[in-house]
Amino acid sequence: MKCWTLARLPLVAVAVAVSLWLGACRPPPATRVQVAASGGPAGATLFQVDASASSLWLQLHADGPLAHLGHNHVISARGLQGSVWVHPQTERSSCDLQLPVAAFVVDDPQERTAAGGEFSEPLDAAARDGTRDHMLGDRQLDAAHFPLLRIRCRQLTMTPGGLSLELAVTLRDHESRLKVPVQWQRSGKLLQANGEFTLRQSELGLEPYSLLFGALRVADEIHARFQLVAREP
Repeated sequence: MKCWTLARLPLVAVAVAVSLWLGACRPPPATRVQVAASGGPAGATLFQVDASASSLWLQLHADGPLAHLGHNHVISARGLQGSVWVHPQTERSSCDLQLPVAAFVVDDPQERTAAGGEFSEPLDAAARDGTRDHMLGDRQLDAAHFPLLRIRCRQLTMTPGGLSLELAVTLRDHESRLKVPVQWQRSGKLLQANGEFTLRQSELGLEPYSLLFGALRVADEIHARFQLVAREP
């Protein structure tokens, strides 16, 4: 029994989450400012996301009394598109990003090997394809009707260790808010950011997929990691 249970991924979510980076100087800790999401603020520098260099990884676990019959999964994605506007006052920076849900790759052999440990067991092509088809189907992400995941910056909070960003994430027809910690660096015309965090499918308006009255299911919690690269045109 394959854990195509992962279908209810908030993949993206994260995803995107993942992807937003801003930055230049660091103002004092605990500064909170509302961030405009509908374009760049006056005086900000535009950076375009480099889709080929930006990645998102999600790790999902089988759960329930029969979890040993399922599989843990690694979901990866490239193809993030959009803009980041970096303002001299970092807390006024903004972003507007999109990720095609069809960009998600399920259990790529190289990604599973890189993840190691409980994810290192190889899965055959039929199992990978079946899981992905189910995940993108109308009962899950419904890629045919909702092809994009959208991520917008809502609020930026400066912290002693970096940034905390509140994101508005639109998946299917549901908008949710996520807080994502980010480490970032700006070098001339290059902007880089990375981070990792956990989130729940239920935060994204998704119900974790289950079988046998919940005896085999996908855990609600997902571990997400991202790397974002954006360049000044």
